[in-house]
Amino acid sequence: MVDPHDDPIALVPSEFDRWREAYERERERLRTLLREHGLSDRVERIEHVGSTAVPDLPAKDVVDLDLVVADGSVRAVSRAIETDLGGTRIENGEGWHPVFRRHEDQRFNDHVFAASDPVWRVSVATRDVLRARPQLRSEYAEVKRGLAAEHDELEAYSVGKTAFVGEVLAVAREDDGIELGFEVPEL
Repeated sequence: MVDPHDDPIALVPSEFDRWREAYERERERLRTLLREHGLSDRVERIEHVGSTAVPDLPAKDVVDLDLVVADGSVRAVSRAIETDLGGTRIENGEGWHPVFRRHEDQRFNDHVFAASDPVWRVSVATRDVLRARPQLRSEYAEVKRGLAAEHDELEAYSVGKTAFVGEVLAVAREDDGIELGFEVPEL
């Protein structure tokens, strides 16, 4: 079992290339698993999100993936991951079931979202803006460092980032140069 609250809020310098490679291997494990379960046609996209998906951004050493699946498929997909690959699955309503996993020495948060759930759009838009805007990326790094120094609890650390993420989403809505292919939700 993997308890997401057992991970310390310890930021490490960016290891973007290693994290990207870990994401790619996890994505392939997930694709293989879902194909074996006859669920691959339910997957709309698999995205590397969170701070490990942004070059030059310090992060907790946990690789986040958003698996966006057809509505009504979240439970089947998240159960298949938990059953076959291991981890701890949490049912956060019908639209989001994260599965917290460890493979070898790497922690993963495999977030299974219904396509209609707006939360995956928040993480994809945030990633894309931070990749495109070095100044915002630097500001976000400072916010994260300050919160990590202040908080030992994951929830307080996460809530503390909300206002800044809201600003990033405003940039995503206003900047015509950032093509997302979907409407950016409000927080």
